[in-house]
Amino acid sequence: MGSSSKNGGNEAAKARADEQARQERIRKGTTDINTTFDGQFNPAFYSARKQSFLDYANPQLEDQYGDAQRELVFSLDRAGLLDSSVRGAKTADLQKKYDLNKQQVGDQALSYENQTKASVEDARSNLIAMLNATGDAQGAANSAITRASALTQPAAFSPLSNLFADFTSTLGAQAALEKANYYSGGQTGSRYNTGLFAPSKNSVVNR
Repeated sequence: MGSSSKNGGNEAAKARADEQARQERIRKGTTDINTTFDGQFNPAFYSARKQSFLDYANPQLEDQYGDAQRELVFSLDRAGLLDSSVRGAKTADLQKKYDLNKQQVGDQALSYENQTKASVEDARSNLIAMLNATGDAQGAANSAITRASALTQPAAFSPLSNLFADFTSTLGAQAALEKANYYSGGQTGSRYNTGLFAPSKNSVVNR
């Protein structure tokens, strides 16, 4: 009986020692994971990820804005309103559209930054969960290095769509409709009469 009790005590002591060793490996592995991640994923990294999207998207925005400005000039010229007050009004409309698109690009850049943060923390949590399940500190440390390397790779951004399509696509057609409606005495019934492309007392032509 004494021998059996002694053996049981030895097994319990060994189990406690094994669990203590396991918890120590988990603590060490968690420290290694956090050291790897915190050393790479800091505010500067996330700010750079946001800036990388701005550097990618803003030149496209500016190119599209320039194209829309040129299309506006062509449309006003075709309508005979290049040197009129209409130009100022439509230029203001285009500027509002540009400002809105600029804000949306900034919002998207911030979204990329936040998505990156979420991906990093999700990877960290998964690695720690795996470590707790296996107790394999070295394996977790190696996986952290591999995962962190993957997360630092540059993102693949999609080109911007035509941000001014709804503005430019209607310029020529609207100008023609409004002029036709004006010269027909309102007989054509232009559905969307902005009052800008047809001659009026408010559309002063500079001579």
